[in-house]
Amino acid sequence: MATPHRRHAAQSGLTLIEIMFGLAIAVLIMGVGVTSLNAVTDAYLRSAAIEITGAIKFSYDRAIMEKRIQRIGFDLDRQVWWLEFSQDPYGLAQELAQGEEGAKVDDEATDNSPFSFDDDDDPEVVKALEGGRAAAFAPDGESGKPRKLTGDVTFESVWTGHQEQPFTSGIAYLHFFRGGWTEPAQVVLTDGDDFITLKVSPLTGRVRMYRKKLEDGRGEAYDASEEGGRL
Repeated sequence: MATPHRRHAAQSGLTLIEIMFGLAIAVLIMGVGVTSLNAVTDAYLRSAAIEITGAIKFSYDRAIMEKRIQRIGFDLDRQVWWLEFSQDPYGLAQELAQGEEGAKVDDEATDNSPFSFDDDDDPEVVKALEGGRAAAFAPDGESGKPRKLTGDVTFESVWTGHQEQPFTSGIAYLHFFRGGWTEPAQVVLTDGDDFITLKVSPLTGRVRMYRKKLEDGRGEAYDASEEGGRL
């Protein structure tokens, strides 16, 4: 028969085992939670990359079919992007844009803005689109409605052929021309931990995804077959 002292020791030992077992389960649950959170966050990043890739392909094809200028606007301060077009003659400036800052949102919208919005549209996006700099362009129907990046995804930078350096703030534009070409471009997306770079070919409008931030336009493409790969 166990003495009271031995029974107390056995009970203490059982309690210690229970605590250790409980801690092991808690660590396991926390690990699963972190993995699930990372998977969700990464899904937002990949989804944004796929959506913008589709918009680039759409704009390239639409410029040819409609015989007009298309462009995608990226607001790096407010993390929104949109599609628009112009029927007017348009050419890029021969002198490259300098610095790392794109056009800023005008403090006041012009009265002759070609844009129209629903009452529930983001007022900051409205300001960005109503600026006088975009007077010759109009939203491309429902496809042109501004889209905001979801989750923690942001634009790290946007570089296009008419820029000296990638823009990290302000508004950047990627143009598509009726003759069947676009500007070379790199759009870098991040969720704070990971990066995806979208590299645009100027002759074909095709996009290749890189699972890293490209600094100089070179990099090793990852196998993006599950995400559409190269379009």
